[in-house]
Amino acid sequence: MRPRGIEERIRGGIYGVAIGDALGATLEYLDRNEIGRKYGQLRDIVGGGWLSLKPGSWTDDTEMTLAVAEGIAESPDDPVPRIGAAFIRWKSTNPPDIGPTIRAAFHAWEQGGLSHREWHLAAERAHEMLGGRSAGNGALMRTLPVSLAYADPRTVFRRAVEIARMTHWDPIAGLSCALYCLFARELLEGTREKSMGIGLGLGAAFQRAKDLMSSLEGFREFEPAWRSVPEIRLPISVSALNPTGYAVNSLICALWAFTEHKSFEDAVVAAVNLGGDADTIGAITGGLAGVHWGYGSIPTRWIGKLTADQRARLDSAVQGILRVREGST
Repeated sequence: MRPRGIEERIRGGIYGVAIGDALGATLEYLDRNEIGRKYGQLRDIVGGGWLSLKPGSWTDDTEMTLAVAEGIAESPDDPVPRIGAAFIRWKSTNPPDIGPTIRAAFHAWEQGGLSHREWHLAAERAHEMLGGRSAGNGALMRTLPVSLAYADPRTVFRRAVEIARMTHWDPIAGLSCALYCLFARELLEGTREKSMGIGLGLGAAFQRAKDLMSSLEGFREFEPAWRSVPEIRLPISVSALNPTGYAVNSLICALWAFTEHKSFEDAVVAAVNLGGDADTIGAITGGLAGVHWGYGSIPTRWIGKLTADQRARLDSAVQGILRVREGST
């Protein structure tokens, strides 16, 4: 039998990504001064933004999160080929918001005639095409399902890096995903007590990532990159926030929004109103907040902006993850 608390938190995480994305899309590429002049503080899902979205519409963050969830559900022991196939199906819809690193990886995959087992080659080639710059947050934005589907932290670490490296070759992108997923796993497995418990969970995630990087085969090459990632200690200062597309910056912003606020709504509102890459920072904050506080904490006025089709897709992802988790070790 499924523990109700786990199902509530997994649903909260998946819906949290979508809601944070939909709220933040309005503010993407605006700075805090522009947001203040135009909206004061945005607290409602109103659409618009540079993509001229309808209220409730989401972006590449949620689409790729659902692709990851789908691939894991279909083939939990070997998800990359199924995730890759889902990526290409999404690309075939001609979305307007594919990020530059992901676009380069798609191009490398197609032009190289690669199979869905060779996405790592596409990512490496894209990394070279981009002059060695592939540490953006396009892998981080889609990584949450890894932390929800797999119980073993070793599997979480491996899968987070493996799936990140389908498009983002830079070790910093993979490590950011691993840290995020290990922390989300702590939230999923832990108690609802916030404050000291959250700090301990974050510290545990950092230590576990460091230990796994050293002990698991194939990850020693990540150690130089690890030394360039700052150890994040709570409380996070507002002066440390830089809401850009760099994976580490996005992660710090999301951790600040989550740890410094006392509800799902306040955390996600704070995240997106930082501006910059607001949809992604909203999505990754929403994922953490949804896992911690659960689906019931998400304002109904926000969920009401989603269409029946959107909710059905999110619910399908939740059920797929639950099936994997029941068989996960």
